[in-house]
Amino acid sequence: MSPRTPLAWKNLIGNPARLCVAAAGVGFAAVLMFTQNGFRNALLDSPVRLIEVVDCELVAISPARYMLPVDERFPRSLLRRVKADPAVTDVQALLIERTMARVRVEGSPSRPIRVISVPDTSLYSPGSSDTSRPWLNIAGLNESRDALRQRDTALVDRKTRSEYGFQFDDSGNPADQRIELSNQSIELVGSFTLGTDFANEGSLLIAESSFANYFPRRGYGKPLETVDLGLIRLQDGASPEEAAERLTAMAAGQWQVLTRQQIRDREQTFWSEQTPVGMIFLIGTLMGFAVGIIICYQILFTNLQDAMSEYATLKAMGYPNRFFVGLVVRQSVYLSVLGFIPAVLIALLLFRMLESLTGLPMALTVARAGSVLILTTLMCLISGLLALRKLVRADPASLF
Repeated sequence: MSPRTPLAWKNLIGNPARLCVAAAGVGFAAVLMFTQNGFRNALLDSPVRLIEVVDCELVAISPARYMLPVDERFPRSLLRRVKADPAVTDVQALLIERTMARVRVEGSPSRPIRVISVPDTSLYSPGSSDTSRPWLNIAGLNESRDALRQRDTALVDRKTRSEYGFQFDDSGNPADQRIELSNQSIELVGSFTLGTDFANEGSLLIAESSFANYFPRRGYGKPLETVDLGLIRLQDGASPEEAAERLTAMAAGQWQVLTRQQIRDREQTFWSEQTPVGMIFLIGTLMGFAVGIIICYQILFTNLQDAMSEYATLKAMGYPNRFFVGLVVRQSVYLSVLGFIPAVLIALLLFRMLESLTGLPMALTVARAGSVLILTTLMCLISGLLALRKLVRADPASLF
């Protein structure tokens, strides 16, 4: 027999019906792992979406704010003080209200919602004398900035959960509805895209100048003087790490200044390691891996068992065990690829559907797909080597 004979491939395609069933079994396990990984990545990506859309180098938070959804704040006066630092070019406060923010859409019950302030400097149209570099790069905000400058107006996140009752037209703009925020009327003048997370099911954007009107009791009667996130821009060439350390020391114990990457890593570490949700999704991925091993083992063991007499002949002719190991390894790799390709397509459709239903960012990147491919290949390899044990250990004469 020529060493060029693709025996592993021929064994797989010799029975097309069995090959389809085998690929479906591997694909099923891969989809399970894709789904669990997708939810875990959504858990890690969604809380930092707000950090990703702010345009600054440093973010200041209260040291008691162990995760972003927690309502712990620091005084605005600290932001005014940092302007004296030679590395700082500009600062801005970002106000977020969750505790006192309740929205009611006509025909739907009142529900808590996240309300985010938009700095007034971000609401001037490009080309005006007051234009400045926007602090928030949120899809949809630029188109509605003029309307948002009007009193008692807001933008609604298109990905807000449907339970709130917000209606949108075919263009994604909010329909004409009666809306109340904190028992006061508010008009929706546009929409934006940010997304939900595991703590917030919807969001509104309102101008900072209107923020105090809806939450007058915030900050003990000074709603604009308590800050959730402090946005700090630096001079070109300034080290963000050194500036963050210096500014934190300026008011140690009152706030903490972090780079955007540091606060992103901090948030994702909290959700991944200090909440049970992250562990649940990790266990789900491992369960999908284990289920895949069982499925692949049955497939490959049956394939080997059906051709056992042929393998016995080869073994009697002097073919070493490493030949059979290589054969099964190649079969396992082929099977993992054949099952993985449809699994990727199914996962893409499933992620799109889940993102539409939940508003969570179900992103499937090349790196994340690659990690599932590695797990799928490893799953098939383990199964194949387990199925090969009988052939490797047996005497050729006993296999006839």
